[in-house]
Amino acid sequence: MPVTVQPPPVVIPYYRVEIRDLLKAFKALSDETRLRMLLLLLDRDVCICEMKEVLPLSASQLSRNLNMLLDAGFLRRWREGRCVVYTADRNSANPYCHILLDMLAESLGDSQTIVEDKKKLQQVLAQNLRQG
Repeated sequence: MPVTVQPPPVVIPYYRVEIRDLLKAFKALSDETRLRMLLLLLDRDVCICEMKEVLPLSASQLSRNLNMLLDAGFLRRWREGRCVVYTADRNSANPYCHILLDMLAESLGDSQTIVEDKKKLQQVLAQNLRQG
């Protein structure tokens, strides 16, 4: 009787994400202010002093919200002198973050609120508030 050799099973690569990582991402996106911050940070890097001029929040509220986005994997940050600068992280360790960032940019990037926020940010950037 001839022996038939079965081909090896096809392995489809997938991203393994822990439930808590996915929950962090969704929780970070569940607030309008954090969504507005994230959409601003998709276009360029912004420091807290600049963000404070666009969104009516205290520095501590901004930091708390930005840290939630950072912990979920949506942002990167670094220091420039006395300023902490944030930007969207399209190369996040959380593989779903870049997919969600693209989706948000496509679906919300031209909403009236975001367009107004971007205009305010351009005015703020013209004032050169960032201290190096």
